[in-house]
Amino acid sequence: MWPCDTCQGNGGKCAQNDDMGEIMDKMAAADVIVMATPVYFYTMNAQLKTLIDRTYARYTEISAKEMYFILTAANPQKEAMERTVEGFRGFTSCLNGADERGIIYGTGAWNVGDIKESETMAEAYEMGKNV
Repeated sequence: MWPCDTCQGNGGKCAQNDDMGEIMDKMAAADVIVMATPVYFYTMNAQLKTLIDRTYARYTEISAKEMYFILTAANPQKEAMERTVEGFRGFTSCLNGADERGIIYGTGAWNVGDIKESETMAEAYEMGKNV
């Protein structure tokens, strides 16, 4: 399905009357963007994919950003998350000057609290200190 394209005819304003304009303003103004998702069936969740798709109206304003990705999944193998990483990269390849700076793989997170006991939390903390 193609975007409705209404935004392209009215200065980047989406026809949907919701908070996306405010979110886009914040994304355009940010120096760093962190995209995070649980991984279900080897891809990002629907909410994050919808956010990415909704940037269509003004995605050219999201430029020169440091990009970080955080993924969690029950699967203990990082390789099982590569399809999701490629989804992130597909989006960022459309952004002028996007610079992928790091990926956090929260593997083996099946139950609430599992991630707290993993080395992933320390890794995320250290990466955050360098932003």
